[in-house]
Amino acid sequence: MDPLPASAPSGIPSRDRIPLLQKIMFSAGGTTDYFATGLVTSVLWMPYFNIGLGLSPALLGMALMVLRGWDAFADPVMGNISDNARTRWGRRRPFMVAGAIATSGLSLLLWRLPEGLGEHGKIAYLIVVGMVFYAGFSCWAMPYYSLQLELTPHYDERTRLSAWMALFSKFSGLLGGWTMALLTCSWFADPVTGKADIVHGVRACSGYIAALILVMGLLPALFVKERYYQAETRHQARDPFWKSIGESARCGPLWCLIGISFFLLLGGGAVGTLGQYLNIYYVNGGKLAHASVIGGWISSVTFLTGIVAIPFWTWVSERLDKKVVLAILLGGSMAGHLLNVVCLQPGKPYLQVIPAVFSSMIVSAVWLFIPSMKGDVADYDELRSTRRREGSLNAFFSWFIKAALTGAAGLGGLLIQLSGFSAALPEQPPEVLQRMRLIFLILPLAVWSVTLLFIWYYPLDRKRMAEVRAALERRRGVI
Repeated sequence: MDPLPASAPSGIPSRDRIPLLQKIMFSAGGTTDYFATGLVTSVLWMPYFNIGLGLSPALLGMALMVLRGWDAFADPVMGNISDNARTRWGRRRPFMVAGAIATSGLSLLLWRLPEGLGEHGKIAYLIVVGMVFYAGFSCWAMPYYSLQLELTPHYDERTRLSAWMALFSKFSGLLGGWTMALLTCSWFADPVTGKADIVHGVRACSGYIAALILVMGLLPALFVKERYYQAETRHQARDPFWKSIGESARCGPLWCLIGISFFLLLGGGAVGTLGQYLNIYYVNGGKLAHASVIGGWISSVTFLTGIVAIPFWTWVSERLDKKVVLAILLGGSMAGHLLNVVCLQPGKPYLQVIPAVFSSMIVSAVWLFIPSMKGDVADYDELRSTRRREGSLNAFFSWFIKAALTGAAGLGGLLIQLSGFSAALPEQPPEVLQRMRLIFLILPLAVWSVTLLFIWYYPLDRKRMAEVRAALERRRGVI
């Protein structure tokens, strides 16, 4: 059964429904993104390389910016290659197989810096290996997210697919929430001091992470079919790279969606590591292992509330326009973030659960509605351009998402550096912690406010998409 209401007000025709097995396999494959990039950059990057190996947070932030910038460059190229591919297995699946294998193998090299290198040498190694790693990941990610846009032409079935993806992302997020607790537990403690040894923990578990990337990355390639390939796209002309970029740049609704996503991710990502450090040093007095367990419990609670929320928000979206629900979710997240004023207190770690539940609405917005809205934009673009260009549209969109993540990564490391934080100190000075807390409270609210403007101007509501689909089917028939 779907993790959502049994029927929409007008129902979803059987021809528009994605088979259940394909839904599950495709959605399970989406966790590859988290295991390959989210876990690396959002959970482990700073604790492993800064706290564990003592590298400068500013240099690490700049390294992440370089890698995200490279990733953003690779995505449009890979999207155009995928759109123009004509193979017996389709436009997407062969690249996903190759990308899953490459990303899995290369992930192992990130955690094994050569001995004898200085700080700048280690940063250079991370950049070089990371660029090859992200090239492999782009080979998987661009075809995967492009495939999502063509699995169904139905306005609400797209959200139902996104609901399945959100469900699986909750499970991967739960695992990610407990990752630090696992890697800093007594199994991997320093045998001499008995203290948490995150370097040993990450290296010991990196093989399991690589295996998850490989298995999950292969599932959609092996089990999911391309809806439009045989009937339409294998016959259409190939698009030159720059022509495709230009057409994407002229798609107005895509720019609205880019603005929504860019500021959603920038606002949360810029202070994500800051929140992690506040949990460790402000709330838990520098006790890494204890703070990691608290982070695990916060992840568990938001996992449960998120699971409950998926069918509810899907039900709401089938009665309201997607952008209205998106605005409601963002408003709830902003109100919840303000609760950190009273819930972020030294010695009271479990109070952090309360704002975390509200702030997790941002994750729901990104995983549940943005992907569904991209599918709507792809149909609008087909009506305008007369071609299916999911790869190029998704790559153009992805470029700005990577720009947001790049800016957030660099800004996050810079903010930690500017706050006066020093990994060499077991406890941080009170004035440093207060600066970190103030930045953490104010910055996301300012950035997220801009998102509301883009939501207001997004034009593709339910009525408009019904008109787009009717025009498409009059022109090229029902697929």
